[in-house]
Amino acid sequence: METASRRVRSIYYAIASPTRLEILRILNAKGPLSYSDLKTLAGFKSKKESGKFAYHLRKLVKQTLISLDRGERKYNISSLGRLVLNLTRQVEEQSMLESGKFYVRTSKHTMEEFNPDKILQSLIREAGMPVELAKRITDEAEARIYKFQTTYLTAPLIREIVNVLLLEHGYEEYRHKLTRLGLPVFDVTELINKASKSREGLCTVFRQTAKSVFSEYLLLTQLPRDVSDAHLSGDIHLSDIGCWGLMPDALFMDLSSLNNNEIKLGKLSTVQRLFPPSNIEEAMNELVILTSFLSLEIGSEIIYKNFLKYVGEYAKGKSQKEIKEAILKTFFLISSTLTTSYNRPKLAINIDPYSNDLEEDLNNSVMMATLDAYKDYSDNVPLPQIGLVILLDKLPDKEQMKQIASIVNSGGSISISTQRDSIRSYIGLKDFSPKREHKIENFSLIHSLSLNLPRLSYESNKDETYFRAKMAILIQLSINAMNKRRKMIEEMINRGLLPLIAQNQNIVSIDYMPSVINLVGLNEAVTNLIDEKAEQQERMAIIEKVIGTAAKFINEKIIKQEEKTGISILQSDSAERFYNLDLEKYGKSVVITKDGKNAYSQVPWIKSVDLNNKGLLDELNYLSKNLSGGFSTIIDIPIKADIDFIEKTISEAIGKLDYFKLSKRIFICKNCGAKFFIEVERCKACKSTALTYYSTEYF
Repeated sequence: METASRRVRSIYYAIASPTRLEILRILNAKGPLSYSDLKTLAGFKSKKESGKFAYHLRKLVKQTLISLDRGERKYNISSLGRLVLNLTRQVEEQSMLESGKFYVRTSKHTMEEFNPDKILQSLIREAGMPVELAKRITDEAEARIYKFQTTYLTAPLIREIVNVLLLEHGYEEYRHKLTRLGLPVFDVTELINKASKSREGLCTVFRQTAKSVFSEYLLLTQLPRDVSDAHLSGDIHLSDIGCWGLMPDALFMDLSSLNNNEIKLGKLSTVQRLFPPSNIEEAMNELVILTSFLSLEIGSEIIYKNFLKYVGEYAKGKSQKEIKEAILKTFFLISSTLTTSYNRPKLAINIDPYSNDLEEDLNNSVMMATLDAYKDYSDNVPLPQIGLVILLDKLPDKEQMKQIASIVNSGGSISISTQRDSIRSYIGLKDFSPKREHKIENFSLIHSLSLNLPRLSYESNKDETYFRAKMAILIQLSINAMNKRRKMIEEMINRGLLPLIAQNQNIVSIDYMPSVINLVGLNEAVTNLIDEKAEQQERMAIIEKVIGTAAKFINEKIIKQEEKTGISILQSDSAERFYNLDLEKYGKSVVITKDGKNAYSQVPWIKSVDLNNKGLLDELNYLSKNLSGGFSTIIDIPIKADIDFIEKTISEAIGKLDYFKLSKRIFICKNCGAKFFIEVERCKACKSTALTYYSTEYF
């Protein structure tokens, strides 16, 4: 007993020194450190202090509060040292509480005596409140805090008390500026539980919490009040709201620009810049690095143009097998990069076999190598992050068609454009950059804003003229919102927060950033304006008026070329939200959806038999040609369809549709990642029942 008592006294003596206690805290926070690093962090910077530092270190080692790993020559805190440090912290906090004073657990993870002057400073600095008014609010807040007699205070609790006072006195604007951004404890717990079940990892939790903060920041401080209110009420919808005020949604980039230009990647990057490649290995490596950096600055989709030409420049003398292996490796590396970034954008690669100036044999070799590589990629990746946009204005040869069909059958994301003069992203965005005098090859685009057309139709009481007038008012608000967003992103670029875009203005334009306004629920709106059983001709007349009014109004309002705006009908996350909000507001007797779905219509889905419906095809091609921002049609491929059926469907669609995607449901095992092309109850590889599915039109 006496020996144990002496041991405890020795430990107390060791930690009686503030210096030795600080060394323990440093090791607990930083982990294993070398002698020199620990010495610097502990504040012993001169050589004269080396002896004093060594003395303190020996005391801690002797009491086994820290240990030395002689192999790595690093010091680390022991389990006993960590226990002593925790007990010391508890003693410090309890002594503060029993002193009769108020203490605050701050957001900086410290315990400080309550000081009302900090409330005053916060009101003046953060909320911009006049000094006299700030003093009155501070005095009232202090009185309430002392009245509560809480065991301990926290910084969030004090902020909540101040915010309540601001609301009580009608100072809502100051309250908005003072609002603390973040998630409730319950929501964070739910995020962790959900990520655990889906095995997505902690990066998903970090991403969701960050997006929650930036979403609140956008709605409370960055957007005009009328735009925020329109989003919250469901008149409009802002998609990807956690990225909305930070970065553009899409980037169209011509890979040919890499052949003659160096790309700066940012001052803090390990790779300072990319120089024009000299062989296919360098070309593919640069593509991986470029995509990795772009994925940090683009919200939803990166679109590469002239892929065949870019690869073909460095593929001369290479066999088709060698080209395929280089491309396949690139696909795998890019895919792993895209899944780990904050915003997780997708990559769309345009395949144009007609206008790349390559010799015919080389062109065909690169084309087939790309298709073969993508087939292997889609076979081996559970959820593809890369999609191919293939230009086919005529039927390809049998070998290429067979491979395209087999890619769709195995779960690859394929879209097909039949218009040579129109470059598309995978989701259907159009490259509507200036084509003549000031041609811009590489530019970013913003598009994640949708209009709720069914709501306008409900409120117009079947008055089609009134409907179009209300739509014009909402479009004006949307244009204002997009102009505001453009300025926010420009500010991010000017501050260097999007370094690749900021430092490569000779390659990526920062002056030209067009926007796209998305229309949701056109089918429901038209049905509500006219009788559901109306003839196709009458329905088409209403559609032409709606699209024509929107296009004309936008063209009249856009003065500057850099603020060019288009309209689109594209897939977004707005359709279900709009439907649920309207259902709550108007009730089932008013709210209608196509085919009884719990979401409004967006991109039209058709079956292969619909390719013989001339009236439907005329409507789809009218929308494709007249929606300047983008449009796509999705062809649903049955689960049991074979490759021959897919080939036949593609062949028939090429002569009838401007742009289409092929959707086939693919089943995957959440446990091992195995893929199945028919519905199964149990994984054939690992026998797990944890199965899910995805459709190839989403990537």
